[in-house]
Amino acid sequence: MNNSKTKPCDISLKHIALVREYLANYGVTEFFYGITIKTKPTSNDPFKKLRHRLPQEMLKARFMGFSSNNIMEYRHQYLAHFASNDEAYFEKQAMGLNLLKNADVSTPKGQQLQRLREDNKISSWGTWRLPIKYNPNWEAVFVFYSDLEPDELKQNLQTHQEEIDHQLLLYSSLFNDQCIAQINPITNYNCLSNKSMQVLELTAQGYSSEEIGEHLVISESGVNYHQNRLKELFNAKNRAQLVSFAHTLGVLE
Repeated sequence: MNNSKTKPCDISLKHIALVREYLANYGVTEFFYGITIKTKPTSNDPFKKLRHRLPQEMLKARFMGFSSNNIMEYRHQYLAHFASNDEAYFEKQAMGLNLLKNADVSTPKGQQLQRLREDNKISSWGTWRLPIKYNPNWEAVFVFYSDLEPDELKQNLQTHQEEIDHQLLLYSSLFNDQCIAQINPITNYNCLSNKSMQVLELTAQGYSSEEIGEHLVISESGVNYHQNRLKELFNAKNRAQLVSFAHTLGVLE
């Protein structure tokens, strides 16, 4: 029984099957899909914990796209019990194809992880990171798994890297169109407090900072604090952009 709080997002099962069939041509057997934060830190960083890919933070994702229930359960087990001790998890990753190391079987934890992967017929794994139109600080990512040995998978993917990159960009766009309201990081990782959400809703209704403060019984400077944090989260330059982006991402209806 799957005890992860992360649920499959509303991607059409038909489209999940299309991607799985496509990747199977190159030896990929399973994958999951989501939107993540670029790891490069910034001075004012509202996504600090997400940027460091801390496993306990990643477990808080409410939605992901999964190729099967098995890989959904594997993701949960890996993040909950093994990722914090797995050097490969924290490897620096570039845009595009990243093939990651397997478990260090010289340690008891590595041996346990290796057994978990064997149980799931995983011999090699990696990520494919892609740009995303909604925010320049975000990336789409396919985390993929294979029953092929690493060298064979590497040859398959690198030989067709340009073609696969183009195709995954199309699939990523398709997935995002279907469920951006669920998998955008702001919503998915619950980055908005109730007060910030109230400020956002009243801002969208056209109220001034003074009026919002009166309505919520907070100071005008408190309202401005929430609005500035919201603009950082949404990468918005002003209130109009903030409201527009919030609607685009499904945060506001």
